[in-house]
Amino acid sequence: MKKKTIFKFTAVFLPVIFILIIEMLLRIAGYGEDYQLFHRVSMEDKPDYLVMNKHMARKYFKDNDLRADNQSDLFLETKTDSTFRVFVQGASTVVGFPFYKGGSFPRMLKHRLALTFPNKNIEVINTGMTAVNSYTLLDLADDIIEQKPDLVIIYAGHNEYYGALGVGSSISYGSYPAIVRSYLMLKEMRFFQLFEQAYYKIASSSAQKPSNRTTTLMEVMAKEQRIPFNSKVYLDGVEQYRNNLQKVLSKYKRHDIPVILSTLVSNERDIIPFISDTIPNIEEFNEAVNEQNPLAKKIAQNNAHAAYSLGTFYLETNRDSAKKYLHLAKELDLLRFRAPEKINESIIGLSHEYSTSLVDMKSVFETHSSNGIVGDELMTEHVHPNIKGQFLMADAFYNKIKELKLLDGWQNYIAYEDAIQDIPVSQIDSIQGIMVIEKLKQSWPYNINQIAEERDSIINKDLKNKYTEIKMAQDINMDIMKWDHAMATAYKMYEHDEEYEKGLDIAQSLIFEYPEQGAVYQMAGNMCMKKGDYKRAVFYLYRYHYFENSSKSAEELATAYIKSNQMEQAKKTLAQARNRGLEVPNLKELIEDATQAIQPEEVRLEM
Repeated sequence: MKKKTIFKFTAVFLPVIFILIIEMLLRIAGYGEDYQLFHRVSMEDKPDYLVMNKHMARKYFKDNDLRADNQSDLFLETKTDSTFRVFVQGASTVVGFPFYKGGSFPRMLKHRLALTFPNKNIEVINTGMTAVNSYTLLDLADDIIEQKPDLVIIYAGHNEYYGALGVGSSISYGSYPAIVRSYLMLKEMRFFQLFEQAYYKIASSSAQKPSNRTTTLMEVMAKEQRIPFNSKVYLDGVEQYRNNLQKVLSKYKRHDIPVILSTLVSNERDIIPFISDTIPNIEEFNEAVNEQNPLAKKIAQNNAHAAYSLGTFYLETNRDSAKKYLHLAKELDLLRFRAPEKINESIIGLSHEYSTSLVDMKSVFETHSSNGIVGDELMTEHVHPNIKGQFLMADAFYNKIKELKLLDGWQNYIAYEDAIQDIPVSQIDSIQGIMVIEKLKQSWPYNINQIAEERDSIINKDLKNKYTEIKMAQDINMDIMKWDHAMATAYKMYEHDEEYEKGLDIAQSLIFEYPEQGAVYQMAGNMCMKKGDYKRAVFYLYRYHYFENSSKSAEELATAYIKSNQMEQAKKTLAQARNRGLEVPNLKELIEDATQAIQPEEVRLEM
């Protein structure tokens, strides 16, 4: 009996022990990916920072060559008492596609909160990744919780079908959430990564490679292209989202972490359904539309193109009918890149179930859209907001944070009218984003037959007077010029041409990328001083002095205080500098110099 027990024990645990040994050896050898969400960034004479793992998306995609964008937002490894820390979860809209940098709503939100609370360390950490869905939200939740967030914002749901591991995706393991979640747990193990890599290598050797025409991640991901309304796959996608988001909210609630959910926004007015059944008798249907025959409405109930045609027909005469049928067209679209309304219903329902704060972003966008129907004035294409749309999202979350009283002291509250004049996006990044969208719309699924169109860029037609910015945007887009170099070049150009507002946009964009470098704050402060915005100059030069702690930074900050009529603060800054052994002018000398133009020496980024 004893021998039998030993034999059974050995039979069960020997393979486990073998796997553990292999796992240990693979880790020692450095094989595989480290899927820890945040990596430490150590800097000499500065606190340690954390940043999102730039290879994190590889966990969710079979093909590691697929590019899934994400932002890189530094935040302190050790959270301070003055820190207000926000994590944002989602996909490409959260990342800021196609503008990125200062064009994403998380960075617009950070910018506005930082100006509202100048004495706080505002951290808004973007964990969004292109083409992921609710499985990723759930997978990242524990790592986010470890970083002690003061708030989590979630905007996600468009990728439940074709996003990584979605029910209709080329990267999928079926409609069984428990299996998918188990798979993601196994992906942490180097042994499993080795096994999976070997399997894919064998399987891909006989598989057909994507053609050179496959220019978008959307086409690569869309396996089940046709997903009919209320079909099994359709309902599986809704249940997948609800199930995963339920688990996400449960985790955050157990740790008393506030969450703001948001409904999703789609372009319904200006996007023709990507895939639709044909209209049986198009002439008869068009005649019925023009004559407002009930037959047209009957056909539109089950046909995406018919519903869209009927909706556009009503745009000029009947707003409610137009809205109804354009929304129906989106719902009936067989290519589900736009989340169905049942996803929004799930978001609203779960916000009630878990007593979670909700921003009805769909209503926000409708309020700012003509006829109350979201279209191209706020969207770049089917689901991604343009810069104004991203601003509206940041504005809605900013005001929700105020409503929830998550921060005390809103005496520096920035109103909508002022904030919209201070969107921290450079002209170059704006143009580059338009170029990305222009190219995208020549590809699948916009050009469903994949026939490339040779035509002049709309940029060259509409922005001829912006040639220099266009050239730099094109060079960035084609990887001829690095973004950092373009920004440094543009900053000098704007300073020379006395276009200080544009120069400030450049500096603000650089601050998002290099929040730990004093030089970028000096650049922003320099532009504010030149355009006479001394209060804002103090904000940036205070941070410049915090990082540099030099005679020069103390002098520039004190000068800004003098210019903004804060003499006691100027005197205090100079006194503190002398106490640290720094050589600085006396207050009287600075007051005399403050009447003259300030020309700080050229700053250079540590790129």
